[in-house]
Amino acid sequence: MTTFAQWTKTWSASLEVGPNTAAGYHSLLKNHLLPAWGATPLDEIAPTAVIIWLKQLRVRYKPTTVAAIGKLLSLILSTAVLERLIPVNPVRIPRQRGRTRREEAAWCDEHDVLDIARRITHLGDANLGLLIITAAYTGMRWGELTGLRRDAVDLDAATLSIHPDHGSLLEINGHHSYGPPKTAASVRTVTLPPFLTTLLTQDLATHGHDHVFTTVTGKLLRRSTTQRRYWAPAVSGCTLPDKTLWKPIKPGLTFHGLRHSHKTWLIEDNIPDVAQARRLGHAMNNDIDDIYSHVADKINNQILKVLEDRWQRSLKRDLGGSRRP
Repeated sequence: MTTFAQWTKTWSASLEVGPNTAAGYHSLLKNHLLPAWGATPLDEIAPTAVIIWLKQLRVRYKPTTVAAIGKLLSLILSTAVLERLIPVNPVRIPRQRGRTRREEAAWCDEHDVLDIARRITHLGDANLGLLIITAAYTGMRWGELTGLRRDAVDLDAATLSIHPDHGSLLEINGHHSYGPPKTAASVRTVTLPPFLTTLLTQDLATHGHDHVFTTVTGKLLRRSTTQRRYWAPAVSGCTLPDKTLWKPIKPGLTFHGLRHSHKTWLIEDNIPDVAQARRLGHAMNNDIDDIYSHVADKINNQILKVLEDRWQRSLKRDLGGSRRP
């Protein structure tokens, strides 16, 4: 009988996913799935055994990590069912009742964004602070922003363009590379509110780097380093070397939460779903997209207006003296 390890070799060879996803799968296989199930014949992986194993993992790992491990195991065994190696998939991940809070679902308002950006500017430089503002006011993903080059910025048209072939900066096994954005719908041109065009114009004039956003020494950004040195202290609070105490701004907020914040703002400001999807790079029904194209300019102007209004509100509160230390 085919063992789990033997089947994963065939399964891996058939994968058609992006390099980041493939690297993530490989890591979960190497560190969790193969040590636990590698020598086990596929038809001997029992549902109860899987449930007990996942329960034990929850003691040591975050719920999101355990969920990813369980989903990958289920995916691998589902393909084994399709190949008729086993009659049914033994993995049954129960749906949790009630509403669970996920870090990815955390979001913040425009005042929080300005506070976080100011703190990160203090810890790093103005370019890193502008990265935070751009993420919140465009809804662009981390890889789309860190891979953004000068030639993708059209300041006259006030747009940022995401290239279909190299529009995302990837980090795989500690090495940078370029690839397409997450989905085909992610290839898009994002329009900028006036204030952000001004900030980008000013910042680009201060350096000659090919990439719009870099480390303080002009190198490509790394997500883990940015998280540790800048994001976590700014968002979760810390004590600075001069003994200044920074209180938490939004515990649990991730960088991806800025993208979620952007979508939340668009919902609050009554922007149509199809326009939200177009701006964020989500797939849409072709018929709906065709209808939207007829009113795209009008809705886009509305989006830019509400985003500009949010920025001005945050500045007004800041000038009013209610800025968070």
